[in-house]
Amino acid sequence: GGERTRATSSSSGSSGNPHIRHGPHFEADDAFVTDSEGAIVDGDSDNDSNVSGLPTDLFSRFGAVVLLEVSYVEPEYLRPWQKSRQGSCTGTGFVVPDDETGERRLLTNLHVVQDATDIRVRKHGNSRRWRAITICRAADVDLAVLRVVSDDDKEIEDFWGGVKPIQWAEGGPPLLQSGVNVVGFPTGGRTICVTEGVVSRIDCRNYRLKTAAAAPGKLLVIQIDAAINAGNSGGPCFDNEGRVVGVAFQGLDGGDAQNVGYIIPCEIAMNFLHAIKCDSDGICLYRGVQELPFRWAPLQNKSLRKFLSFDGSSGVVVTKVSPLAAKASGGEFLQKEDVITHIDGKELGEDYTVPLRGDELMNADFLITGKKKGQVTKFNIIRDTAPIEICSTLAPLTSNIPRDHGIDCTPEWLVIGGLLFVPLTCPLLSYGSTEELEASGYLAIYDYMEEELSKFREEEGTEIILLIDILACDTNFGYEFKQRWRKLETLNGVKLQSMAHLYNMYLDACESVEQGGRDESERKGEEVNSEFLQFIFRDMSRIVMETADCLASEKEVLDLHGIPKAVSNGVLEKAASERVK
Repeated sequence: GGERTRATSSSSGSSGNPHIRHGPHFEADDAFVTDSEGAIVDGDSDNDSNVSGLPTDLFSRFGAVVLLEVSYVEPEYLRPWQKSRQGSCTGTGFVVPDDETGERRLLTNLHVVQDATDIRVRKHGNSRRWRAITICRAADVDLAVLRVVSDDDKEIEDFWGGVKPIQWAEGGPPLLQSGVNVVGFPTGGRTICVTEGVVSRIDCRNYRLKTAAAAPGKLLVIQIDAAINAGNSGGPCFDNEGRVVGVAFQGLDGGDAQNVGYIIPCEIAMNFLHAIKCDSDGICLYRGVQELPFRWAPLQNKSLRKFLSFDGSSGVVVTKVSPLAAKASGGEFLQKEDVITHIDGKELGEDYTVPLRGDELMNADFLITGKKKGQVTKFNIIRDTAPIEICSTLAPLTSNIPRDHGIDCTPEWLVIGGLLFVPLTCPLLSYGSTEELEASGYLAIYDYMEEELSKFREEEGTEIILLIDILACDTNFGYEFKQRWRKLETLNGVKLQSMAHLYNMYLDACESVEQGGRDESERKGEEVNSEFLQFIFRDMSRIVMETADCLASEKEVLDLHGIPKAVSNGVLEKAASERVK
């Protein structure tokens, strides 16, 4: 997705709003239009246009577009007990049709409201702000649903008074060279802004940036030449009939990418809204897009085709299959070295492309990731020279590495003798700057982490444990960190499954030492000397410390580094649950 338009906390003026800077003031009812080069377009007054030069159908939709003013506090995964200083940003949202229960909703980009502590909504032509909360988040498609809230029902009705939802376009992505208008509240002004352009490309891309290898698959994206500037994120992109064809979410500036913007196709947004399930308490759940359950390789090499006894002219070979997807299928499923020739009746090219329409070739991922929840996918494959048809209803998969803060992971930690252990997660690699990560030593195992990001999860409940710092104290003196992250393999010869497992083993060792005895190992009932803690890492390095020293130095280490406790709440809860079992 995109990135926030950031601002520091306001130190001047009394408004305290989160705008980055204040441009020239326009009347609240004004709207100005720019072309793809950013020049203001003059409008002609005629029967089909209004004073702003916009088609009447488009102008009438401005009431559905709102300004979002967001305050947020981001987590610090490198120092997981801390949070960053408060920031603020602006974005755009718009009113979408009610759900099946009559819930009135706003849609925007998730990256606009991520980690929000306060969200304020302002309607076009109105200076009043209403409070909103995020009720559903979809990190895989960078979308979020907001609800306007207040203790006063009349205040909520005041917001919705006179507001009409947008109308979605139908019939698939817009044609190339179709005219589009991006509507929103970009940086530099306080009024609604419309940028005109055309559809220049339909593509299939990865929506994730820093942790692309962990994506559930590529999704359709529409490239336009209308400028998408900071603050436009989350706003609607209209066609010339005033229907929404997509959601603005990313712009590229500079170099060879001037005036290039990307929008999320309306079909993906509608699939997201369709997949949301809310209970009677108003709690909404969204699991994710249908996920690609296999990895593939091209069949362009003649020797590879001969090795597989495949004499066809197109298709790809399956190199990996998700064990969880195969188990969930409950029947025949894809296998390694199957040759996929068709998906949903569309012939796969030797480079894994299929026609979207006419001669527009796309990465075939969209045939899966673009489906509504519950729709079946049909695979035509060749297995051992025999043609087979497999039909399966695919679903989101538990990723090998947790992907998204606040959705499948939060900052967790465990400090033992000054050794700082954390689980490997995507937010650990995506929050903060590249400079901070490089300074912390993550490059030492970068290739290993990239490989783990792309793997399929084999079983539930396991975690990868990393040593990301050594907080100096007498107990760990002599063990230099050398700015090198390390992956922890075993403690006292026992292979570790999770942070909770590590913490429970440490607790057992501490209890054994306090009682002056030995504890039973998890290795075939053997006894282990709990006097020492021996940590073995993936690079075969070793750290050995006395258990009693680790316990005795704990308070000093925590006080010196301002750490509230040696173990995070999440690890503590899971460890307690495992001990009960």
